[in-house]
Amino acid sequence: MSRPEAWIVTIGDELLRGEIVDSNKSFLSERLLPLEIESSRHLTVADEAGAIAEALREAARRAQVVLVSGGLGPTRDDITSEVAAETFGRPLVRDARAIADMRAFFARFGREMAPNNAKQADFPEGADVLRNPLGTAPGFMLEQDGALLFFMPGVPRELYRMMDEEVVPRIRAKLGGPGVVRAALLRTFGIGESNLDALLDDLVRDDPDAQLGFRTSFPDNLLRVVVRAPGEAEADARLAALVGQLRERLGDLVIGEGESSLEQTVGELLSGRGLTLATAESCSGGLLADRLTDVPGSSRYLVAGYVAYSNQAKIRDLGVPAADIEEHGAVSEPVALAMARGARERSGADIGIATTGVAGPGGGTDAKPVGTVCVALDDAQGSIAYRYTLMNERGRNKQMSAHVALDWLRRRLLGLEITSETFPRLRGEQGR
Repeated sequence: MSRPEAWIVTIGDELLRGEIVDSNKSFLSERLLPLEIESSRHLTVADEAGAIAEALREAARRAQVVLVSGGLGPTRDDITSEVAAETFGRPLVRDARAIADMRAFFARFGREMAPNNAKQADFPEGADVLRNPLGTAPGFMLEQDGALLFFMPGVPRELYRMMDEEVVPRIRAKLGGPGVVRAALLRTFGIGESNLDALLDDLVRDDPDAQLGFRTSFPDNLLRVVVRAPGEAEADARLAALVGQLRERLGDLVIGEGESSLEQTVGELLSGRGLTLATAESCSGGLLADRLTDVPGSSRYLVAGYVAYSNQAKIRDLGVPAADIEEHGAVSEPVALAMARGARERSGADIGIATTGVAGPGGGTDAKPVGTVCVALDDAQGSIAYRYTLMNERGRNKQMSAHVALDWLRRRLLGLEITSETFPRLRGEQGR
């Protein structure tokens, strides 16, 4: 039996102009994988009735599942519902519950619903309304000529939740399919996508009921595992066994499972051990502390975050010896160590961690080119610092510096070794 085919249609002038990156397409394709549905075509069209109608007609004719995002807002150029109704010969019908949900949404913020929001409750006759607890734009499902068409808002966080809670269950109920599919996501750091593929290929090469999918989500590489089995218990067991094999093969390169971020993992480890942390940042400019505080409850373990960008701030706020800066330079292992130690001692935290480097595009030298970053950690076990050579782009150097520091924390808290070879993709040198 062949796999059902899906088309993904994203709508918006801003997508075609390149003003925003269309992350919805990759998310939707990924969510189709465990459903055993082949995402065979992605279309992006303008907020123009003719273009939308043509895309909908062709998609409904060629695919069993059509996922559409965008054009469900309250403004004049949000015309997806109207075009869908006209394309498939259905009148628009206003949904009373959708109106009530929108009024309640605005009331939670002490606001009245504007008159133009009412159009968001107009759907083609016969549509199944998809609830949206995160915004004012409900989605809807149509069954047309043997195809299932799902219309969702373009706002990523709203689309993500609607896909998981409203769309996926309906696809499962409508299409079913032989067997049970289970999926898991492993997050890795420190190994490239091609090396991942080469390292793991033999585990599924001869198994038609198991798949591995790779995707880069800088600075991590994501590994999606999908298995199929006749029943739920067997599918669960097969998935657990394969994930176990993958974890054994990859070792400490696996930094998380599921949607959990590295900062969430670090937060859980700190909380579970009753430890506190202080950060000292130069080249990462506060990104490390920012990511840590993205996690709810981070006040339990994050005591302080210092951004000491200038040499004077490093000396004044963190107690870095001026002689270390004079002798070794601000981007050096001794200065990084002094920053980590100063953050720990001045805040009273159990752990201090620091970053200092040359983010670029200027400031590099032959000895310390752009992308040179020093990371240091100080705790009751002792102090450690390494220098890494990252890349040439400022934004990515800042992101990578914070990410490496987070992974240092993960490794330290799990009792894993941190060496100059910890990150094979980076060039590391040990400090004192």
